Amino acid sequence: MANRPFMNPKPFRVGLVAWHALPAIVPPTTFPHAVGDVAETATTERPSLKRYGETFGGLETAMWTLAQHLARQPDIQPVCFLEADRPRNGTMDWPTEVEGVKLEISVNRFRAIRHAVGECIDTESKRIKRFSPHLLWQIPFLAMTRPFRSRDPIDSHPDPRLTDRSIDAWISFGVNSSSSRVVATAAIEQTPSFVCIRSNAGLEDGLATDSEYRNECGEPSSARRYALMRSDQVVCQSQWQLNRLRQMFHREGLLARNPIVRKDWQPPFTNPAPKSFRNPFDVLWIGRYDDFHKRPLLMLEAANKLPHVSFKMIVNPFDPDIEKCVRREAPRNVELIDRVPFAQMPMVFAAAKLFVSTGSLEHEGFPNVLLQSAASHTPIVALSDHDNFLSRSGAGVDCNDFVELLAQRITEQLKSDAINWEKVDDYLDQHHSADLIASNFANWIRCSIANEPIVPATTGKNT
Repeated sequence: MANRPFMNPKPFRVGLVAWHALPAIVPPTTFPHAVGDVAETATTERPSLKRYGETFGGLETAMWTLAQHLARQPDIQPVCFLEADRPRNGTMDWPTEVEGVKLEISVNRFRAIRHAVGECIDTESKRIKRFSPHLLWQIPFLAMTRPFRSRDPIDSHPDPRLTDRSIDAWISFGVNSSSSRVVATAAIEQTPSFVCIRSNAGLEDGLATDSEYRNECGEPSSARRYALMRSDQVVCQSQWQLNRLRQMFHREGLLARNPIVRKDWQPPFTNPAPKSFRNPFDVLWIGRYDDFHKRPLLMLEAANKLPHVSFKMIVNPFDPDIEKCVRREAPRNVELIDRVPFAQMPMVFAAAKLFVSTGSLEHEGFPNVLLQSAASHTPIVALSDHDNFLSRSGAGVDCNDFVELLAQRITEQLKSDAINWEKVDDYLDQHHSADLIASNFANWIRCSIANEPIVPATTGKNT
């Protein structure tokens, strides 16, 4: 029964919750900078001007890929729950359906302002973390509009935006406060819930205890613990996460490695390359301005040692102080680029001779950019081998967590042409096929709704 669709007269409505994923589905109509253009020169100290909510990462990409492929299942109707800070996309209404996926969009006009204030003020301790002159109007504005704003959903309680939506099963992404509210909603409505781990930090030591603390993103441990321990199913990205979940949290998980549609990353391409990527270059790096997760400053260390190697870094906003530091310290051979639309990323990878990842094992789950680079046949150098992907697929080399080796590995890989891309393609098809992963997920959903035991499926022959 778990291997065929149930005879259901109406499709199962499956709610996928990733509030910030709207830009991955419907690109905003306008941006502060021209598509693909460099916002500033590498040495400027002025932070980028991107609007909050117009960037997205691996979590949002994976959610949308899964939703699109679940929509191909005849008995499943995926419904994505999203948030926008304006009622219209420029002059157009937000769509209600894209590629067979229903979109439920909540409008929160104050989201960007509240986020900006939260970046400057620690609301719990009432302490200013960093001063911005914008606070002089933002704080009075939020105080004035508070009586007219909806109250925030309460962590580990049902989310009013999700209740009474006729959903048969819920999927949330990340061990976070949002997932705690999804799990609570599913519990009160007696529908199954799946929490997809998107970072190894979702299985950190503190969540296995009763200690109360907040992580780097301000998420309380109590809500994260609730999401992890009270969901009906926990879906892991890697074998390491499965083992960790079992050993530290005494829970069995399901394995769904990150999905990719390999053909989308091979020519011929339907979109033109961004202006900054129309000529070949040496090294591509993608991430955000932080010092604990993507770690762009480590990329700059290697770039300084390789003055004759050209680097292009696509960097999303996160920490303004790190951004200023990166812009100040970037050498001449590094070009900083604020944003590239996702539809143009295949051409970006195609133009690069090499992709470099400096992601932290502690905070990464499995970086989608590794899949995208491998599918593009762009060799990889990574500080760490996430889920043993590089050693198993043959798509590149790692540095065994030694930053000192990064520049050397880059130099060696730029001179090498030893990758067996046929083997890499086979590995992606066996372990990361979006159709296969969505099919497995659909079977888990059917079994959960029917209250039948789930037989864990693998995303490849050898896990």
